[in-house]
Amino acid sequence: MKKYEKKYKELRKKYTVEEIAEAMMIPQDLTPEEKEKANEELRAFRFKMLKEQTEDKRIYSDLLRFKYIIEDYIKENIFDEDKTFGKHLEEYIRILKRTKKRLSEDLSIHYTRLSRIINDREEPNIELMYRLEKHSANLIPALYWWKLVTRKQEHIIKQDKKTRKREASKVKNGIQFRA
Repeated sequence: MKKYEKKYKELRKKYTVEEIAEAMMIPQDLTPEEKEKANEELRAFRFKMLKEQTEDKRIYSDLLRFKYIIEDYIKENIFDEDKTFGKHLEEYIRILKRTKKRLSEDLSIHYTRLSRIINDREEPNIELMYRLEKHSANLIPALYWWKLVTRKQEHIIKQDKKTRKREASKVKNGIQFRA
């Protein structure tokens, strides 16, 4: 407890007691039973808040969580088959609690094409990224959607040595540098 007293004395020189109390949370040693009771109370409070949450607020908070997941994936700079554009689009549909048919109508895209994109059988175009940005109320930028597409393409380029070799054989009069 001495380190807290020392810290308190330092803070007391700069701030009032009220300011310190408002800004600081002093840790409290709890017994395992007290900890369990506190966790249960917190859990009950969170469930109560979730239950009282409106559908719009639920969608908004889920979309924010989804946006942060995309941001983290983009920062990782590693391709994951389970995190393709199609999988993310499917998650977007799930969050909105919409059908693929309804989303295809919202985005003015043919249902079959949307289904092919979701199942990674067709690559989306940039226009779809703009539509998704607008559809998400600009919460998920078109650039994030696009980076999900390019992540897969980067992976293909890095891994596809066979096609690279085949296409290189078709090149004539390539530039040669001599050191």
